[in-house]
Amino acid sequence: MCGILGSVDSGTPVPAEVFEGMLDTLSHRGPDGRGVRSFDDGRVRLGHRRLAIIDLSAAAAQPMASADASLWLTFNGEIYNFRELREQLTRRGRHFRTQSDSEVLLGAYEEWGERCVERLRGIFAFGIWNARARSLFLARDHFGVKPLYYARYGARFCFASQPKAILADPAFRRAIDPQGLRDFFAYGFVPHDRCAFEGIRKLPAGHSATLKEDSLELRRYWRLKYEPDLVDPAEAAARLRGGLVDAVRSNLVSDVPVGCFLSGGIDSSLLVGLAHESLPGLRTFTVGFHERYSDERDYARLIARHFGTLHEESVLEHEGLAQRLWDMQEYYDEPFDPDGPLPAMEVARLARRSDTVVALGGDGADEMFAGYLRYDDFNRPDWVPAGIPAALWRRFARLGGLPLRAAKASDPARYFGYDGCLSDALQRHLFTDGFAGRVPDRATDLINAFFPLDAPAVTAAQYTDMHLYLVDHILCKVDRASMAHGVEARVPYLDPELASIAFRIPLSIQYRNGERKALLKAVAAERLPAAAVTSRKKGFSAPLLAWFEPHLDRWNSELLRDGLLQQLDILRPDWMPRLAGLRERHPLAGARARWLLLAGELWARRWISGAKSNPIPGAAA
Repeated sequence: MCGILGSVDSGTPVPAEVFEGMLDTLSHRGPDGRGVRSFDDGRVRLGHRRLAIIDLSAAAAQPMASADASLWLTFNGEIYNFRELREQLTRRGRHFRTQSDSEVLLGAYEEWGERCVERLRGIFAFGIWNARARSLFLARDHFGVKPLYYARYGARFCFASQPKAILADPAFRRAIDPQGLRDFFAYGFVPHDRCAFEGIRKLPAGHSATLKEDSLELRRYWRLKYEPDLVDPAEAAARLRGGLVDAVRSNLVSDVPVGCFLSGGIDSSLLVGLAHESLPGLRTFTVGFHERYSDERDYARLIARHFGTLHEESVLEHEGLAQRLWDMQEYYDEPFDPDGPLPAMEVARLARRSDTVVALGGDGADEMFAGYLRYDDFNRPDWVPAGIPAALWRRFARLGGLPLRAAKASDPARYFGYDGCLSDALQRHLFTDGFAGRVPDRATDLINAFFPLDAPAVTAAQYTDMHLYLVDHILCKVDRASMAHGVEARVPYLDPELASIAFRIPLSIQYRNGERKALLKAVAAERLPAAAVTSRKKGFSAPLLAWFEPHLDRWNSELLRDGLLQQLDILRPDWMPRLAGLRERHPLAGARARWLLLAGELWARRWISGAKSNPIPGAAA
């Protein structure tokens, strides 16, 4: 896991000292090494910050060259099947100087060209400069576990692991992208290929791109498909069981210590059970809270005792909250709902303090195996009156009395009702007409693009989650939080081979009679204590409402009054009475708006105006 950077100039090259400074903004992502290479009198530069995981020797440092120095690689991530690929390439006559997956990746590109990505199993974002073809090849892993941003400004093309590296170039003009910021207020994160900075984009998950002669061509190399042909429950369970074992085993490849983030829920607990079979003395890490309704330490201790792991835990306190909020901006350089990042950063800090550099996490299982409570509502039949309590028709469904509902045209709006934050109408209530006029689409248009209407409604919601919520909320949260402390977070549930198995299993088996994660629970029950399988997940997030409620109105009042969102003609001058009215009419949306406005203001101050000191009232107290 590392930080990568590259620039290609058709005009005046980026000065060497500027490029060095851009790379140093990514130092937290790679504390173990640093490398820069320049070509064509500086018109092409590649940079790398190294977090050493596989082959810790200096020979595996990057940027790395092919044997004839015609190809140069800067790479973030891990290729789990690099040993198998190395054997294939060796049989084809290739020779290797290191034991690294980076050199195998270079060899794969030499052998198979741009289609090499179709053979990779892992988490990755990388750039390869091809000196002979004078082209740049970029790629991002199947689910977007690792980030990759790019920008074209003037005669310069730049790519990086995070926007902050591009922002460090004085030639890049910092400005807010209205569509990206609107999306943040709509979702709590900036989705898909968009970015909150004007002129910067994300390479979407499962895509590659080629830059040649100032032309950038994107290609989708992988697509998750719902092809439910594993209709026999016993065969489906066997395939899932084997896929899980194989995915976890592949994720354990490392030359440094590997541990597990353990929340106490079924997803991370099953990973601990599977990893423990290959790694005796496995370390596990849990973060809890004094607030019992958010605390899962008891369940985590149960799993740790059951498997005999070396277990460590910490409690996240509410003291110093204002400073943690501001510190978070340094790593989350796009606006982001801070609920999840605070505990995620703490558990990564705990792992690194114990010299554990790689940690497995259970992210992706809820999306893959229909685990979210909201999925039940996507199976609610049209004939069930809105007034009937959900518990009644869910009980009926669990008795086998309800068929699976097909997706319909109104479901994307229903999806936004669960995953969305502030609708277009609510945003028009709070934001200026000038800001709204600069946004070319509606917030829900993106959902329509990903919500398949030819699948069961629950599957369609899963599919949309895996392309939006999972990539740009869950995985972005985990990437920034873990890299803030130099920890590589791996996600075995998002192994592409396991995902293909999961989406070959009909929803009627995965979500049997309305039971969420039905098949995964059956497989997990073979290894876990019963209490871990039947317990209700609380969610790995901080009890922010309880923590912030005493401060939030004061913080908003002092920060937003004449703040940057007002100065940039985004927030209406009369936002305060409008927000008060919104809270009265729509308490949930009003509470969310208070929080998102604060988060947006803090992000804008740090990354648009470049503020260095904490502006939150009383932060120094």
